[in-house]
Amino acid sequence: MARRLQSQGHRVDFASPPIPWVVEELGGTGVTVHQFDMKGGWGIPALRQLSRLARERQYDLVHAHLSRAAYLSLVATALHGIPLVCSVHVKTHYLVYRLAARKSNRVIAVSNYIQGLLEGSHVPAEFIDVVHNGTDFHDMQYEAERDVKTEFNLPANRRLIGLVGRVAEEKGHLIAVNALPSLLEEHPDAHILFVGRNEGEFADFLAKLVEKRDLSGRVTFTGNRGDVARLLDAMEFSILPSSAEACPLAVLESMARKRPVVGARIGGVDELVIHKETGLLAEQTPEDFRSGMSYMLSNDDDRLRMGSNALQLIHDRFTFDQMMERLEAVYSRAVRT
Repeated sequence: MARRLQSQGHRVDFASPPIPWVVEELGGTGVTVHQFDMKGGWGIPALRQLSRLARERQYDLVHAHLSRAAYLSLVATALHGIPLVCSVHVKTHYLVYRLAARKSNRVIAVSNYIQGLLEGSHVPAEFIDVVHNGTDFHDMQYEAERDVKTEFNLPANRRLIGLVGRVAEEKGHLIAVNALPSLLEEHPDAHILFVGRNEGEFADFLAKLVEKRDLSGRVTFTGNRGDVARLLDAMEFSILPSSAEACPLAVLESMARKRPVVGARIGGVDELVIHKETGLLAEQTPEDFRSGMSYMLSNDDDRLRMGSNALQLIHDRFTFDQMMERLEAVYSRAVRT
């Protein structure tokens, strides 16, 4: 988003905690990066930093993501009379968004599901705009490298299933591991790729569990990757057993590579995974996910049909360009009100 806005002639500053990859990603784009601790000292040092930036840089608009940034930005923008746009990506505490819903400010929900939660928490509907996430994965090209199965030393007959997302408890990797033994009884060539960075104790626990259950030859932890599109192209479908999602990018990216998704029937997932059209919806149980994965592996024609439908849905509603058009419309509304 920051890169696109900068390339269109806007002057963009990006404020974040001290995260190294942010500087790497935005280096050479013209975006000015400001990094500082947003948690220490009850947020007061961060508020001073934001207030100073607002005064010195004379922003036309501030866009805050997630609750902590929203609280800090709400105060800083109010002090300097700057319109505020807040994006809500997850189920959270909504007091800050009720406070933000005033004057020219806007509150963005990334799905209809989040919109419903906001309205149910008494955020006035007239201040809410729905802007779903978007992806450009359908346009992504990469140079042909060695085969993915060769890279991970897998037999050519392995049928790859992907779970893309950081290896954290709420992402549902445990459901996938618990579903795998019974799936292998039906489909002995099945193999799951866990694509994403490993997070702390849970990732260690999961790796030990995979080894304990003698599944090391059927589960591959790829770690964080810069070639997710390439890995998706090697998969037959992906799964999303998460416990909480609003508009998951992992689903959008899979669909953009013509890979249908077996997704948990939670949050905003059903706005993307249309049951039996762009994928399958499943309850958050190993048995239900085993059933969904087995169906995908047993019904090639239907899986390919759902993959084609998934890509069409991306083109129709969820491209990155469409997201940016909607976002800029919200910005225009905020600065002109």
